Parts: sequence; C-alpha cells; structure tokens
Amino acid sequence: MAAPKSKFVFDFEKLKQTFVEICPDFKEEPSYEEATVSRRFAQQVIFAFSKEAAAAKSQKKDVSCSMRLDAVNAKGTAIRSEVKIQTHWIRDPPQNQPFVMQGLLLLSFKQASLLAVEKYCQLVPHQVKRGEVVLTPLAGAVFSKFEMPKLAEALGEPLEEVVVAVISSCQTDGYYLEHSRCHIALVALIKTVSDLKMRASIVKKTIKMYKLHGKEFDMEKFKVWSTFLRKSAPAKPQNDSDDDEYEKLTEQVLQAFTLSSKEDFLKEKRKPKVPVKCAANFLGTKAGSGKI
Repeated sequence: MAAPKSKFVFDFEKLKQTFVEICPDFKEEPSYEEATVSRRFAQQVIFAFSKEAAAAKSQKKDVSCSMRLDAVNAKGTAIRSEVKIQTHWIRDPPQNQPFVMQGLLLLSFKQASLLAVEKYCQLVPHQVKRGEVVLTPLAGAVFSKFEMPKLAEALGEPLEEVVVAVISSCQTDGYYLEHSRCHIALVALIKTVSDLKMRASIVKKTIKMYKLHGKEFDMEKFKVWSTFLRKSAPAKPQNDSDDDEYEKLTEQVLQAFTLSSKEDFLKEKRKPKVPVKCAANFLGTKAGSGKI
C-alpha cells in the first residue's frame, strides 16, 4: 500500500532564494534613481497585472502574463530568464514549490504578489525621503496615504516603518512578509469583507496563521489602529452603521482570539504524559515486569 501523500507546505523564504537565481538584485534597492530589474517586476505585478487579475476574477476566469527579466549576476554575466504568472481563480494552484527550469519560473499570482510586495517595501524608505507615500492598491483600499504621517505621529513610529507595515499587512497572506502585523491585517477586514459570517471565519484563520509565523495578535494595538481608521475614514452619506461595524469586528476578533487561546490550552492538555517510575522499580526488575 502506497504511503499517503504529504500536504504541500509553501516555503516563501525558499521562493525568495529561487527568485534571486534569476534576478540577483532582488535582495536590495540601493537607489531611487536607478531602478533594478526586480523593482520593475514588482511595479508591474502590483500596479498592472493586479488589475488584469481582478478583472479576470470578476469574470470567473483565469489569466496569465509573462515577463522577461534581463538581469546581470555578481560576475557581470547576463542572465536571460522569464517569469510566467498565472491566476488560479478557477483552476487549482500547483501543489509544489516553484523552481527554475531552463530559465523559466512559473508562479501563481499570489506567490508573485508576495515577492512583489517584499521588493516594493525596499523602495518605501527612498520614497519617504522624497516626501512621497505610495501605497499598493490593496493597502490604499483600506488606508489613505494622506493619513500615514498622522498615524505614524500618533503611534510614535517612523513613517517608513508604518507604511511598510501597512503595505505588508494588507497583502493577501501577508503573514509571510517580514514587516506585517496581525492587528493591522485584522483592521483591514472592516474595509474589505462585509459578510459577517465570512469575516468571522477569516478573522480566526488570520490570527491562527500569523501565530504560526511567530506573530502574536495584540488586542490593544488592534483597538488603537481600528479607532484611528474609524476617525480618519471619510464620511459616507446615509450610513450611520460604521461604529456598529467596528464593534462587531472587535467582538469577532475577541471571540476568535479567545477561541484560539483555548484551543492551544486544550492541545497542551491532550499531550500524553510520560509516566514517572519510582526509582525502586528499576532495581532488580526485568523490563516490562515491574508493577506500578
């Protein structure tokens, strides 16, 4: 009888290493004036292909795009490679870690987006120095770029760190990204998910996945961010239910957080206890013959 097939676990750190093979400048963005190949890749995915992907999703179909990456390695040798990005709104995504074959790297839209946001965050410090704040479409759907300086001041954090955290946390599966924060991801739900039942499910999953990636949920920080977002949001005509929506979200988050903590407690409780033997049982008894 064949052994059961193990479940595929995506490794984002490994994907970054794979991407560096065909695009060595992915590791850093040394200046604003001279754009790297990987920066062009990031901007293309975030600001161009994302629109095509969103349109395809609404039409219930899949689309793909290809990009040539003409990069140069550390030795100055030209690397000619190609990245093909495929959406998986209809078809199931491949259950394997992406790899380069004959200069071609196949990526899902989600994987490409994670790489793109990881790279784009390297550009943020350069933008802030120039007095600019440019959010990704997903982050811009939740937060206003004009509110970023006020938010940074209210939090007592550097502007570039707040912008990077917002961009990372608003990204789908942002828990893979270094600078993402669980409480910001949950605040984003109030703007992006209106269905209460679906939101409750996503809240629970989000807390769980961030925790698996070593990022604990902070209820106090969640309250601070949600309060700021609520106060800074533009007034909506004929809509007095914003406060109720935030209260519902807070309640859902609290329930999910409590449930997650309870599940962890029960897991610890279910762990089999190692029987403790009296030292006397080890004297003059054969294996398996001692009585407890």
